[in-house]
Formats: sequence, structure tokens, C-alpha cells
Amino acid sequence: MVPFQREIHRRGSSSAVPGVKADLPGYRVLFPEKCVWVSSMCACAGGEVEAPSEASALLQGENWEDQPGTSAVRTRIIPNNKRAKLKTCIQKSEGRPQSFQICINITEARQLVGENIDPSVLLEIGDEKKQTSVQEGTNAPFYNEYFVFEFFAYKEVFFDKVIKLTVMHSKMLRSFSVGSFKVDVWTVYRQPGHQFTNKWAMLTNPGDISTGVRGYVKCDISVSAKGDAVKPGPKASDAEEQIDKNLLVPEGFPSERPWARFCVKVYRAEGLPRNNSSIMANVTKAFIGDNTALIDPYVEVSFFKRVGRTSTQKSTAEPAWNEQIVFTEMFPPLCQRLKIQVWDEGSMGDVAIGTHYFDLRRISNEQDGDRGFLPTFGPAWINLYGSVRNGSIGDDTVELNEGIGEGVSYRGRVYMELAVEILSGGSGSESKLGRMLKPSKDAKAGKGVGKDGKTPAGGGGGGGGAGAAAGGAADDDKGKAAAAEVLPVESPPALDADNNETFLLFGALFEATMIDRKIGDKPISFEFSIGNYGNVLEPPEKPPPRSPSPAFRRRALDAPVSATPTSPLLLGEPADAPTTSRSSTPPQRPLIVEGNRYYMHLPLEKQKPCISVLSNWENRAYRLHNSNMLDNIAVLFEGGVASAAELHRKSEPGAEHLLETALKEFCADARSFVAAAEAKLKAEGKSSYLTQLDRKRLTLCRQELESMIGDARSVVERKRKAGGVKEMLQHATKLKQKIRFLVEEPQHTVPDVFVWLLSNNKRIAYARLSARDLLYSSSREARGIHCGKIITLFLKPPGKRVADLSVQAQVDVYLWYGSSSDSVHMLDDLPAGFSAATGGAASSRPPAALLCAEQHAFQLRCHMYQARGLIAADTSGLSDPFARVTCLSHSQTTNVISQTLSPTWNQCLLMSRLLLGGDLQHVWKEPPRVLVEVYDDDALGRAEYLGATVVVPEVRLASDPYAPPTLEYSPIHCGSLPGGDLLAAFELLQMQESAEWSPPALEKQEGGIYTVPANIRPVLSTFRLEVLFWGMRELKKVQLLSVDRPQVFIECAGKTLRSSVIQKYKSNPNFPTLVDAIELELPENEHLHPPLSITVVDWRAFGRSTLVGNHVINNLKAFKYAPPPALPAPTQTHRPPKVTEPPGPSTPPEGLCPSAGDTTMTPPLTDPDFLITVEEDAPPPEEQLGKKRAGEARSTRGRSTKRKKRTIADESAECVIDWWSKYYASRDKRAKQDGSPFPQVFDKVGGEPDGDKRKKQKGRGTLDPNLGPATKLATLELYSKELEAEFASFNDWVNTYELFRGKANEEEGATEGRFVGKFKGRFCLYKMSEDNAQDSDQDTDGGDFRVSRGIPPNGLVQVLVRVYIVSASNLHPADPDGKADPYVVLRLGKNEIKDRDNYIPKQLNPVFGRSFEMQATFPLESLLSVAVYDHDLVGGDDLIGETRIDLENRFYSRHRATCGLPTEYSLDGYNAWRDGLKPSELLSKLCRDHGLEEPLFRPGRISVADKVFVGKTCFVHEGEDEPLESYEHLSLKVLQRWAEIPAVGCKLVPEHIETRTLFNKDRPGMDQGQVQMWVDMFPMDLPPPGPSVDISPRKPKGYELRIIIWNTEDVILEDSSFLTGQQSSDIYIKGWLKGLEDDRQETDVHYNSLTGEGNFNWRFVFPFSYLPAEKVIVVSKKEHIFSLDKSEQKLPAILSLQVWDFETLSSDDFLGTVELDLHGFPRGAKTAKLCKADMLTEGTERISIFQQKRARGWWPFAKCGELTGKVEAEFHLLTAEEAEKNCVGRARKEPEPLPKPNSLLLSPVPVPQSTGHVLLLVRQSVQVFLPLGVAELQEVHHHGAGAAHRRAVPRSALLHAAGSHFSEDSQRMRSDL
Repeated sequence: MVPFQREIHRRGSSSAVPGVKADLPGYRVLFPEKCVWVSSMCACAGGEVEAPSEASALLQGENWEDQPGTSAVRTRIIPNNKRAKLKTCIQKSEGRPQSFQICINITEARQLVGENIDPSVLLEIGDEKKQTSVQEGTNAPFYNEYFVFEFFAYKEVFFDKVIKLTVMHSKMLRSFSVGSFKVDVWTVYRQPGHQFTNKWAMLTNPGDISTGVRGYVKCDISVSAKGDAVKPGPKASDAEEQIDKNLLVPEGFPSERPWARFCVKVYRAEGLPRNNSSIMANVTKAFIGDNTALIDPYVEVSFFKRVGRTSTQKSTAEPAWNEQIVFTEMFPPLCQRLKIQVWDEGSMGDVAIGTHYFDLRRISNEQDGDRGFLPTFGPAWINLYGSVRNGSIGDDTVELNEGIGEGVSYRGRVYMELAVEILSGGSGSESKLGRMLKPSKDAKAGKGVGKDGKTPAGGGGGGGGAGAAAGGAADDDKGKAAAAEVLPVESPPALDADNNETFLLFGALFEATMIDRKIGDKPISFEFSIGNYGNVLEPPEKPPPRSPSPAFRRRALDAPVSATPTSPLLLGEPADAPTTSRSSTPPQRPLIVEGNRYYMHLPLEKQKPCISVLSNWENRAYRLHNSNMLDNIAVLFEGGVASAAELHRKSEPGAEHLLETALKEFCADARSFVAAAEAKLKAEGKSSYLTQLDRKRLTLCRQELESMIGDARSVVERKRKAGGVKEMLQHATKLKQKIRFLVEEPQHTVPDVFVWLLSNNKRIAYARLSARDLLYSSSREARGIHCGKIITLFLKPPGKRVADLSVQAQVDVYLWYGSSSDSVHMLDDLPAGFSAATGGAASSRPPAALLCAEQHAFQLRCHMYQARGLIAADTSGLSDPFARVTCLSHSQTTNVISQTLSPTWNQCLLMSRLLLGGDLQHVWKEPPRVLVEVYDDDALGRAEYLGATVVVPEVRLASDPYAPPTLEYSPIHCGSLPGGDLLAAFELLQMQESAEWSPPALEKQEGGIYTVPANIRPVLSTFRLEVLFWGMRELKKVQLLSVDRPQVFIECAGKTLRSSVIQKYKSNPNFPTLVDAIELELPENEHLHPPLSITVVDWRAFGRSTLVGNHVINNLKAFKYAPPPALPAPTQTHRPPKVTEPPGPSTPPEGLCPSAGDTTMTPPLTDPDFLITVEEDAPPPEEQLGKKRAGEARSTRGRSTKRKKRTIADESAECVIDWWSKYYASRDKRAKQDGSPFPQVFDKVGGEPDGDKRKKQKGRGTLDPNLGPATKLATLELYSKELEAEFASFNDWVNTYELFRGKANEEEGATEGRFVGKFKGRFCLYKMSEDNAQDSDQDTDGGDFRVSRGIPPNGLVQVLVRVYIVSASNLHPADPDGKADPYVVLRLGKNEIKDRDNYIPKQLNPVFGRSFEMQATFPLESLLSVAVYDHDLVGGDDLIGETRIDLENRFYSRHRATCGLPTEYSLDGYNAWRDGLKPSELLSKLCRDHGLEEPLFRPGRISVADKVFVGKTCFVHEGEDEPLESYEHLSLKVLQRWAEIPAVGCKLVPEHIETRTLFNKDRPGMDQGQVQMWVDMFPMDLPPPGPSVDISPRKPKGYELRIIIWNTEDVILEDSSFLTGQQSSDIYIKGWLKGLEDDRQETDVHYNSLTGEGNFNWRFVFPFSYLPAEKVIVVSKKEHIFSLDKSEQKLPAILSLQVWDFETLSSDDFLGTVELDLHGFPRGAKTAKLCKADMLTEGTERISIFQQKRARGWWPFAKCGELTGKVEAEFHLLTAEEAEKNCVGRARKEPEPLPKPNSLLLSPVPVPQSTGHVLLLVRQSVQVFLPLGVAELQEVHHHGAGAAHRRAVPRSALLHAAGSHFSEDSQRMRSDL
């Protein structure tokens, strides 16, 4: 027993089991006393397997109890309660369709296959299609186009949609697909941030997989649901972008993905509904009768936008197809789900029967090496669920059958298999995955699979058993894969009858209550079914077998007596399995409950009816046992983590210890499972019925658990060092998710159990349970969590759910499911006090009813104290709540409390004489559940449902002393939404006839209402609540009138505090009285504090008041008063001695700390903590730049300074450092820090300074002063979200509470419609002690409130506001062409600035660069709205989106968000100081405002509140030798570190740009783009600020690129002479800059080149506009002739040169191309010989024409990767000014004409025929006669506009052709040539 010995032992005991070592530290066993431990893991319930000898004893069911010493084995299982775990949520709300949006940005494509193609990208999602523009003549097009797709759909449907990108080559008449890429929406949504950013999608041709990769498209794809914030992802710079490392695949996927065949083998189906739900079927049934099946089923498989279907089987509910559907896709596929649907073919249209989804992640493992395995499944059954089997057709019927929503009925099952074969030939080189999945030796499938096949170890699931049709497919069909193929497949061997087993589902109905009155007038019954077994209205075809198979009989008889103790209820032989089914309870008429008349109940006090359903299934219980064991581990671990989380939430000690214990116990549990899994694998190594997936899953679970054990250990160890429960909890949550993923078994074979309420032979309501949860196993931890337990089920009607509570009945049932040979155990866990009523039948049969031996009378007291956070159900935004409490046969209702969301009922509901059956101890331990529903009372209609919760009462037996129950909060759920909390206590008191013991009496009030007794109500203390009333904001109209005189009521614990009335809201929305206070009686236990509600009313004429809106705060914890930390006392020790210091020499060096004993500087500092060195890492600002340079110039005068390499900064030839320089520097810095999530406003941007690295090495002294800054540029902070998100909404001084009115519901955009305004205020709560109670009166009189400390006066303030709008990105398209013409509109109070004239045409990523200035009066005008509109000529302009900023919060915040602090202090230049106060003045003001002493300024240091900041304060001014003291720089450094100041410090807002998301009311919650901006504010009573910053966009600079094409060599020869076969080409060159295709230029034609040589001497001249900092060419042009404006496009600077062969009669032939990025192209080769094709790809030295200005050399032409020629060219780049001064002509024209090519100019001359020679003019001076053999040189070609070209024949060709025919006279000429 090797595995047994390895893992089982006791903790700490010397010997546990004979032969078992007990020296393994830290291991425990998960299995209890009665555990048959390996059998739980295999199908030993079946016993059909010959177990290997080593485990045979265990497999036979031998027990640990038989072996001495086992009792000491520790077990850890879920406590064996008689009732299932409490669930407070009684029904989930149905999924609804919701809004989604998919945003795709197509940046560019590269390496496209094809010659001279005109590519565009076609995007398809579902039926929607969009297309980019067409780029001409390029294999690397650049687009940068943005598309938005909007959907309104169910989540399930939406996530299965496929995003398809296809690159099309568009010709005039038709288009060809270059290649395509697919990914499903779910894959994108699963990525971090729901997006792929800057990834390369690999294009392939699925129609012909042998072609390999067809190119790459760079794109961003993001998927967002309502409320998802789309975070702009990091943009990579694309200088040397490695495509392979940046492919669009999820993390962990290999970059090389091979092709694979996904074979879905569909064998047969059974149990399908016999007739479909169409009307015609009912007519047919009338004629034919019921016996014939009226369906013609076929199976449809959809995978990744491709669909395959089997043939149709006529008129059968048990069809056999034996077909396979084969899909060829890349592996791993970018699609997670495979959909299987069974359809019924009909003349009027096909109807879905049922749908099943495969999640490929559950049936595969993507790890490397032999650990991973390919998707594999079966052969196994999948179960289909959908609408009621005999239901009528309707909307929800169709939806349920098509897989939307939860199926309400079993609809049959399909026997099928899934296998994946990797094709080795697909993508060229064999990938890692392909190697890993070589066929292995043990892949022989046994009899359960089919014939032995060549199945890959990872893949087959017996996939090889597909027979000849598919067997060799992996090798033959590498190249051809079009749509899904459908092939026949051999049927698997018939499943043995012995293989099947009889299972028994036993149930007892304990209680049925809450039955709806509508159905209670007729007798009702409950039906229990599993599959079609037990279905009363449509029984299964084949009756279950009468007796169990021989194997089971044998096993049952052989079992030792001690292993299966017979139940006292079932005497007789365990082998006699039950033989009859009784699936529904006898019909009974329900009675009305006591207390109110809403519900009915069944009188089941004496007798509990039982059901038993026999069913016949293959015995695959081992799969479910495995899942249950994992489930057991998960439940225990989740319990431990939840307890720790609760302790942590309450900030109580012990959370860390508890969590560590949970993790350690999880490790121990996981180890025992791993041990069992290993034993199982050994024991079952060769067994036939395990599918491939069974084996692989066991291995997977083992590996995953091992890695989780490692994770858990590292969490515990790491936290010991680092500390932090929060992080530990996050890791534990990840572990929970991982283990939950493993629990789900994909091949679960046995269908779910359905419980139906039947009335009048109609199906009324149902509940659905997983069979796994009910499954019995002899080992406790492999048992289902609900097996043998009483479960409370809430039955709901099938189909669409209304918002109301739709529970039709609440039932308590005892359920047990297991093999009929185990049926002796079915009553083992029955609660004590119940016995089987045998009813005279054979004793081995399941009882027909359970008898209750004894009954006890109880009284239920429901102490309903209060509720909080209820849902608003009235138009006022409030509710009139009451609660209805139901328990068994009683139901009671509380009073209605009108117009509140936090009612205090303080009412006790009495339910006397509840009869409870069974043993008293059972009742005491597990009492019946109590259901509490909360409703809103409506005077005119039905009460509206607000939510419900389930609670467990505390039981007090008569024998025990009485103790009052404790009030506890229970969560209320309204569907899936949280509906608030209920504070109540429930006690169940035993009533006895004798008067010895009686429960405590209740206080009765008028109207017969009992109040909650004083000993249960919370203990109260006096608290004082101080409220700061600041003002009201954004109030909307109420009842068509605007609010003018609002007042706020603060209600808490039954008391109300009123604010003063705002007399005229429009002229001053702040409250005249700022602070008020109220004393409250609140519970001492702060967890029981009642909610606080803020209600706003508006006073109107004649004393009427109207409710405006309200807000409820459920938790008062945040308002608890914490005394501020004491300010540092002013100390005399640090006062400087009066020493007059020379200002210069004594200044310490920059950033250095003077030694403590340096008395010339400061008195000795005793405490080193007080001394803070300010690191002067940043550069000196521009103000001192000149001075510094001057000083450096002196010091470097004697040195030679090497010529610095040119940089982009001086490329621009204008050394202007402006605000944009700072912006680019900041973005580069951000990119270095974290891969910059800041949105790329611009298409292609590198850093501002290209030569940064070189600069740093040069040092500061070597710079030429007019070359721009050598020092680091000052930067600003770039926030990728709103500033409020970074600084906690600036709520440090007041909080803003949103007020709502109207009904709350789940509809889209509901909250926006309910919002009516905002209240700004602040609360402070503290307990009154004796001494401060006396002070409080003085406090209020003296106005000294704690809540108002540090709060500014709330009068009117005049402010100058400057708004800077830098740019916008990813705007939602507003025009039909997918673009927009955006402009900015600002609104602040009544001021509105419309910048309509400056709209930017056809742009979704506009750079505005606009600043606006306006004056405002706070608080009247404090809400700034920044909107982006789309400019339209006709009709009104459309709003794209807007964002709103509360300027008042920023203005008064301690974070000082008025004007950001720059990194450096400068007086002028690009970084000039903007604030009205200088840094030193600001520092003094901050100290004054916070009650600190004034800062002390001394040379080299500044002291603030006990901290001394040291840094440079001495600077030399230009032209002066004396250094001057300036404290501004160091003051700024202190301000930047203000957070370090004790007691008052906080982070001050730095100079920044924030990214704000735009929203639009028409699309609530959906991101409409982002705007990058910032706001500065300056109080008008302070000194005026400097001028506003100029951020207008940089104008592109004019450049001219001159290219001289000198020669070509080795150009391929396309033409061949039909006479001689001589190869030649007529060469010419085309060239253009990308984006400027209109300015395409061509050379003349070099005719008849015989060697590929051509001479041109031809000049191209390309003028263009360029932005140096962004490295982009700016192209402004009209998109088409009807366009009114030029649209601007920014494109990378790429030059295309192409070589062509000229043809007269047909179109010219494309020979090759070369594309050079002007920023980085390879240096040209010196000679043609050295010019190779790999120059363009290899890492050769790259040069930038913008730095070099001139370049000359040879470059290769290529076509389809082959070298097709070489060109010698010379480049010269000039600025527009230089070009104007030094003009040149195009081609060979003036000025500066180029010489004609140095080649022979041949022109034919007519001569007499008789000579037989042709006279040629050579160089127009020498006459030569040539033989007729070269006569084909004669023909003159016309090219272009009919001009005859003289043919330039290369010298070599001419001499070669002439050969020795030259006369002697000509020899001279030859040498001359």
C-alpha cells in the first residue's frame, strides 16, 4: 500500500496505522472514520473495475475502523448539520440586456503579403461592419483610425460575439482578402482593464493554412460595459518595435500558435422532448397519436464564428448521428466557448431544443511541458436544459432553449466527444506547444473510447477513435481548411447494460409554506425528477430496471457488516434495492396561514410525505466525488477567510492569526487530496472507463493544488516579514477563486434535480438543484453538501421574472441521492424524532411517509427594531415600509412607517403555538428558518416588494434559563441588488402546559402592539452630533418650479435638526447659519447605530413645503470625532544665534547636509530626525540657466569642446523651449516610470530630445548656449484619471451628498433621472461625558464647534478661473463617416464660452491647445462644465460628451488645488511661476493658516514646525560677482514636501494635467472619450497672477526632401523577346512620402536594360510639413471634393521608392519596393555589391535624415521578401527657408539641373535596306554600324503623355551586343566610352 503509507498518518502520534510511517510533519488526513478513501475517488460505487492488488482491499470497501489505531486520525470536514447552510438571498434577479461598447483603434499594419497592394482594414462584429480608409501602394499602411461599436444585449450573447479584422486589398472592381484575425469579446473582456493596448494582431488565411502569417495589424481593442472606466493603456514608442513580443494574445499564450483541428464528434442523443412546441405539432399529434416522436433533430456546433451541423434524423427522440464536425483554428484559440445546440427541423422554421456551452479553459490546461493538455472531452454525455418540455411556445421559451437564462427543465442529453489535433505543418517552424504534444505511448484508448488511435497525449480524449475518416486527417489535410467539415465517424461501442446502475433519489417534504393564494384553491403536489425519471406529465421511454446489476448485488453482499451499518429504519438485506418509483407527493389542499391572509401552507405536522425516484445512469459518480472533495476544501477555506475578513473589517485583533490558520489548514487539506489523487491515478491507471479528461483532470487538480500550497505558504511567510492583513486577504481571495474553478466538473453526466409545484396538472413553480450536491458517498468529505440534509427551497415560476417577489412557495425538503446499493444509508442523517411509516410494504422499500413521534409547542417572538438603506419606492424618493414575517404556518406584519428609508418599528411580533416535530435537541440546534419580507405600502394598489432576508431564530428550551436574544443586522436582498439591512432579533421559546416556566411578559401599547423589550433594545448613551451646513448645489426643478428657499432636515434616532432657510437660492446658495448641534440617544455599540437621513424641502407660498430630495447615510462610523494631533510646540532651542555670516562661502554645497557641529551654520541639532536634506536633483531653472552657463563658460574657456551630435532639439532649427517641451519631457519621464498609461494624444511620438543619452554623457559644461537646454527640463505630473480620484474628491473640508427623488429601479440611467441636487456639509459625532455636557452649552453660545475648526467663512468670493484644454482622445464618432468635428464649450454659472470657430475638422483625437479665462463668484458659480461638441453645418451641433468639475471643493481644499506647484522655480520662460504669491510667501501663508509659527529662513536652510530643510539658497546673478540669497527655490522644495510636516501636513497638488472622462446623458455610464486639461484659480483679493500659459499647438515646420536617383543595379528582368528569348526590363522609379500620395513622382524610363542596370540622374523634390517633437508629418487635405474643410492627419515620416517595368500595351509591372523611415533607416551601402536584402531587417546602424541632413548610398528593392534590385540615391533635407534660398528644379530642370545620364543615347536612323545594318547615333557624334542582330533596340516606346523617349542603353549592354563587330575606327570610341 504505497500511496497509503506515503500520505496517511496522525499528527504528532507515533503510529497511526500498521505499516504507516508517522514522521511526515504537518500532514493531516481529510477522511473520517467511515471513509473508504480511494473508493471515493474512483467509481467504486460501481465496483466494475478490477482494482490493482495494492489498493484492492480499500476498493472492496474495507474500513479504517477495522485496523487498530485509526481512531486517532484527525479529520476536517464540514460540520454534519441536519440543515443546509443559511442563504439570505432567496432569489436572484434575471439577467437583463445591457449596454456595451467596443472601441477599436487601428494604428497601422506591417509585413502585409502581396505586391503593391492598396490595403484597408475591415472590422466586423456580429452583423456590423466598418472600414478604414484605403492606403495606396504599400505593405505597411498607417491608419490611426478609431471605431466604436455599440451593443444592447444579454451578457451571454454579447461575450460570444467575435471581433474580426480583415485586411482587404481593394481594386477597382473587386477586393481580395490579404488575411484576417479573430478574437472573441470574452477574451478581450478578461484582460486587465478589459482591453488590449498597442498589440499586433497576426493575420492568417483560415481558408489556406499552409500560407502562414499574412501580416500584422497594430490595434487597441477595449470592451466596456456601463460604468466601466476605460483606462488609456500605455503606448509604446515604435522605433524598434518587436512585433513577436507584442502580439495580440492573452498573457501566457505562446507567440507562435500552430494550427489545430477541433473535432467535435456527435454520436447520439436520448431523452429529447417527443414533440416540439409549435402549433403544427399539436395538430399532427391529434392525427397520429402520442406514441410517435414528432421531432427531426440535428446538432449544430458553433465555434469562433464558424458553424457546422450534422444531418437531420427524422421523427425520433433518440437519434444516432455518428458524425464529427471539424474546425481548423489556431491553437490556443482566442475564443473561450464552444456552443452545442440541438435543433428540431421544421417546415415553418427550426426550433432550438437545448443549448450547452463548453468552456475550453475547463477541459484543457495551458501549462508548458507534460503538465499541460489539449482540450479534450469524453466520450461523455452532456445534459441540455431549457423551457418546460410540454410548454407552449413563447419568447422566454425560445430564449431559454437558446441558452439565455437558467433552464427550467431537462430537455435530453447528447453523447459526444471533443478532441484537438495539432497540425505540424501549419505555421512553418514547429512550436513549443506542438513539440509538447507529441503522441505518447499510453494514449491507447480502451473499450470505452473506440479503437486504438494515434491520439496526442494531450488531446485525444480518445480522439483517435474517430476511425479512418479522421484518423489520418492530421497528416493529410494540412493545407486545406475552409468552413467546418462534417465527416462520418465510427459509433463508440454500445454502452454495456452492466455498465449502468440504478440510482435512487429519496426525498421527504418537511414543510411547505408561503404558497401563493392564487394556486391554493386546488390540491397541490410536489414532483421530484432527475432527467426524465420522475416526470409525471411526461414519463421516460424505458422504465428503470427492476433489479440492480449483478456487480452491485455482489458488492453489496460482500461488504463487511461494519462497513455498512444498516439503518434502524430499514431492516432486511441491503441488497434488496428499492424497486418502485413514487416521484410526487399525494395532492393536498393547503390552509391559510395564521396571522394574515397572504399565504397558505400544507398541514404536515404529523406526517411528512416521502418520494423516491429510481433512475438508470452510467456509473460515473467518481467524478462527482472528486468535485465534492474539492468543494469541501473550498467551503472550509472560504469560511476561514470570511471570518478573518469580518474581524479585519471591524478592526479587531486576531484577524491575521485566523487567516494564517485558515491558510495552513488549507495546505493540509490540499495535501491530503493530492495524496488521494496520486493513489487514484495509480489504482486506475489502465481502467477502461476513465476518459482522457478524467486522468488529465486528476493530474491538473494535483498540480494546481501543489502550486496553491506553495502560494499559501509564501503568503504566510512573506506577511510575517512585511505585515498587512489586507494584502493577505487579497491573496487568499485569489486562492479561493482558483480552487472554485477546479471544483466544477465538466463531464458531470448526471442531470440536475428539479422540484416542481404542480396544481391541477399544471407546472406552477420550480427549484433546480445540482445532483452532485445530493450525492451520497461512504466517505464523508466526498458527499454532496446537501446530501441527507433539510434544504430550504424557494420555488419560482418559470420564464421571465417580474421585479416583484415571485416566490410561489417555500419548502423544506430532506434529499438523498445515491446508488441503490447504498440505499440502506438514505435515512442515516434523518433528524432524531422521525421514523419511517412502512405502510405494510416490504421493509426494504423507501417509506411512503415519515412519522413524527413527538411534537412541541413553541412561541416565536420577532423583535423588529429597525431597518436601514431600503430601496425608494415612491416618487418622493422615500418609501412607506412594513415588514412581513413568515414562519411555517404563521405570518405577521409590522406597522407601516410612512415616508422613510430607515424605519424604526420597535415592534415585537408574536406567533404562538408553532408546532415543531422531532427531537427537542434537533429543534434547539437547527430551528426552522424565518423569512422576513419588506414591502412599501401603497394606498391605492398592491404593496411593492422591497426585498427579503432569511434569519435563524435563537431557541430557548423550557429546561434552560432564559437569556434575551441579541439584535443583529441581516442583509436584505431585492433580487440580486442589495436592499438594505434589517436590525432585529428572533427567539423561539418552548411553551409548556405546566405553569412552572413562562417566557418574560411583553409591554403592550395601544392598538394591541407589543414593543421590543428593554433588555433586548440596545443600551443607549447621549451623543452630540454637530452639523456644518455649507450650502446647496445643482438643485433641479421640482414639480415644474425651481427651488428658491431650501431647508435641510437632519434626522437621526428619532430627532431632527433643522438648518436655517436659504432665503434666495439663486443669489446665494450657502446657508446663513453655518453650524448647529443636536443631542441624540444612540446605542453604545457603534455597529447598531441607526442611519442618518438628510432631507431637503423647499418652502413655497402660503407656508407650503415640497420635498426636494433625500440622502441616507447608513454608517455613522466615518463621523466619529478624532481629536487633532497636537501641533509642535514652539521651541527656543532652534533659534539661531545672532551671528552675522558672510553670505557666500559658508553656504553648504547643493543638497549636502552640514555636519551637526558646524556652528557657523546652525546651533548643533541633537535629533537627527529634524534635519531634512532637500535633494536638488532637478536642474536649475531657465532663470539661472544663463548665469550658470556664463559661469561655466569661464571655467571651460581653456578646453576644446567637441562638436556635439545634432539632436531633435536643434533639428527644429529654432531653439525655442516652450510649454510643449515640458509636456513631452513629462511624458517621457512617465513612460520610463511605468509604461505610461497617459493617453497618447498624438499618433506617433517619440521623446522631445532624441539624443538625451548622449547629452547626459557630455556633461553640462560642454554645451553651446544657444543649443537649447542641456539640463533636464522641468516636468509636470500627468494623471491618467480625474484629479478628484487622486485627492479623495477634495472632501477634506466638507462632504458632498447627492440628493435623490423618485423611484429606485434597476433600469438603465435610473440614478441620473433621480438626481435632484447636492448638499454640502460635514458631521461630527462624539459621546457626551459628564464634564463636556456642562461645556456644551458654553460651546454653542461661544460658537466653538469642533466640526467647524479650520473651515473658511462661507461668504461670496471673487475668483479668476483659467481653464487649459490641451487635447482630447478617443472621442465618440458623431458624424456618419465615423469622425467628428470637435470644439470646446465651457460653462461656469451664467458664463458660457463657445469656441465654435476653432473646431478641428474630421478628428477624434484633437489637439486643442486652448486656454480660457473667466471670472466667477463662489459659491454662485462653482460648477465648471467642460463639454465637447461636434460642429455641424446643418442642424444643431451634437454633444459628444461633457465633464463637470466642482471648483469650490478644489478652492477650499487643504491640498491647495488652486494652482499646481511646479517642480522648479523660474521667473520667466517656459516654466515661469504662475501663482500670485511666491513660494516663500505661500509657505508663510500655509503656516499661518494652520496655526504654525512663521517659517525661519536662514542661509542654506528653512525651519518649519521642528523640521529643518537644507538646500541651496545662494545664486550668482548675471553680471554680478556677489552671490545673492534667494529662498524661493528651497521654499518650493519645502512646499513639495508639505506632507511631512507633523499634524497639519498633506500632499499639495503639483503642476499637472488631468485626464477626465466625458459622458453623455443619452448613453448613461458609457465612456465617450477623454479630455486632457487643467484648471488654475486665483482669488481676486490676492496679488494678480502672471500671464496665462501659452499652450497653443505647435505649428508644423516646412521641410523639403530632395532625392536624386542616380542608378539602379540588378533589377530583375521581366520581359523576354519573343524572337531571341533575351530578358530585359524597361526600368523606371516611383517615389512618394506616405500620406502625400498626390505628390507621387516618377523618373523617366530606362529602356531595354539587359542586366538590370539603369541610369537616371533624376531629382525628386518633396515639400512637407513636420512636427519635430512628435516625429510626424502633418498632412492637411480635403478628404473628397465635397469636403468643406481640410482635415489634418499626423503620419510617420516614411518614404516609399518603387521600381517598375514599363509596358506599352498592358499595365506596368511592379518589380520591387523599399520603404525608409526617415527617422531611422539603414545607412546606405557604399557599393552595389555590398547592398544586401537583409540590410532592412538586421540591426544595422540606423540614421535619421533629420540629424544627418544628407545621405548617399545603395538600398535594396524587395518583393515578397526577395531581393529584386538595388538603387543608388542621394538624400538632402532642408528647411523651407533654406530651400527657398537654394532652389532646385525637379527631374533635370533648372535651377541646378542635373547632367544627363552618362549612357549611350540611341536613336534609330533610317538607312537603305540593302546595307543590312542600322545606323545609330552614339553620343550624337560618332556613327557606328551594328548588325541586324540588335535590331530589336530600334523600337521607340511611348511613355506618359505620348512623348517619345530616347532609349538609354547601358554601355555594357551595347558593347556586349556589338562584340567584335566594331570597326577599328570604333575601337577608339570603345575605349573612349
